[in-house]
Amino acid sequence: MDKLIWVLALAGVGVLAFALYIAWSLYRRLRGQHLARKPFADHVAFLEPYVRVSYPPGDGPFPAVVLFHGCGGVRQVTENYAALAVKSGVAAVIVDSLRARNISYEEALAQVCTGHRLWGRERAADVYAALELVRQDRRIDPARLALAGWSHGGWTLLDALTLAQMKRPPDGLADAPEHPFAGVTGVFLVYPYVSGPSLAVRNDWLSSIPVEAVLVERDTMASEADASVVFMRARQHGAPVSWSVLGGVTHAFDEPDHHPDSTLRYDAQATQETEGRFVDFMRRRLKLGLNRSKTAS
Repeated sequence: MDKLIWVLALAGVGVLAFALYIAWSLYRRLRGQHLARKPFADHVAFLEPYVRVSYPPGDGPFPAVVLFHGCGGVRQVTENYAALAVKSGVAAVIVDSLRARNISYEEALAQVCTGHRLWGRERAADVYAALELVRQDRRIDPARLALAGWSHGGWTLLDALTLAQMKRPPDGLADAPEHPFAGVTGVFLVYPYVSGPSLAVRNDWLSSIPVEAVLVERDTMASEADASVVFMRARQHGAPVSWSVLGGVTHAFDEPDHHPDSTLRYDAQATQETEGRFVDFMRRRLKLGLNRSKTAS
């Protein structure tokens, strides 16, 4: 009996130690202490090989939209929206946050999509760095920039806007530009994750930039109910935010190449509708009627 008591006591100590370790790790992550902080310039250099720009025909300078993929990485859905941008006379900038960190598709599904790795507040460093690189591009008009994010990319963009409002650098950065969103005229979000650890859940974000979102009713991965509550609060605080809700579709309805085991489904009609909204967003926010003589029609 005494031996059994000792075994149970040791097991209890082990469980308690593990729980304390998890709590401590979560505390460090919530405070951004789980990563060594590096200079912003170093992160710009780190990300640059993983930023790909597609230009419309012509010499420019072109307006640009910077695209931030979902938790599974750059997929066909990313390429499809980039092609729409180029066809509209807008340079499309794809940021591959997973390849930059040597995260494979399968690893992303197991780690990033489950929240075990690469939270939005950390990936926000990619937003700041990508915008810095875009503004250095002579073929891009630095005064006409837009951002677009899907799912995890939406989480990332809202966290980046929130960190800018809080005047805090993203996790992993020792410093950040004073005006990281200079030239950005709008943000387009599709089924963004705005729950749990998202900074936007509990904090205001930079209210000078209009945010437009497309949500999915009863989304099992990115709650539209949570997002609507956050958006309503932001609107009440003066932020220019608007959103719509699509019914009868799943999360990532516009992704045509889901993992074979996924329960998510592609929906052509909803995709066409959302792509139309994306093009309209660019037309309005990037003032595509300007300088058309320099771009292909």
